[in-house]
Amino acid sequence: MMGIEYYSKYFMYGGIAASVITSLIFYFVFRAEGKKKADIGVFLTCHLWSGDIVESEIVSCKITGDRFGNDFFYDIRFHLPGGDQLYTAKTLVNISQMPLIRSGLRIKVKKGNEGRLAVIKIEF
Repeated sequence: MMGIEYYSKYFMYGGIAASVITSLIFYFVFRAEGKKKADIGVFLTCHLWSGDIVESEIVSCKITGDRFGNDFFYDIRFHLPGGDQLYTAKTLVNISQMPLIRSGLRIKVKKGNEGRLAVIKIEF
């Protein structure tokens, strides 16, 4: 019969593996949250940074579940004029306008340096 000393090394390896796996899970969860919060920060500070305002139209949109007061953040997907690349930017939609948002609506996008984009107006 083997004693507890023989099996203790397996408990040690299992504890180390569980710690590493848990750490990786927390890293990836909080990393995604940090990116989402950074995008919200870009929208909330868009009136402070300089940039060009361009017009486009909504290709698709998705509610994020984040709120600012009674308004909800949406991820808006669109093409910039003269390009085929699909971009995503956040915007804030009033709860009363949520049923009106759909693909094809005209939008105004503020395009700043360092790839900052914010949808500043949706024309309903």
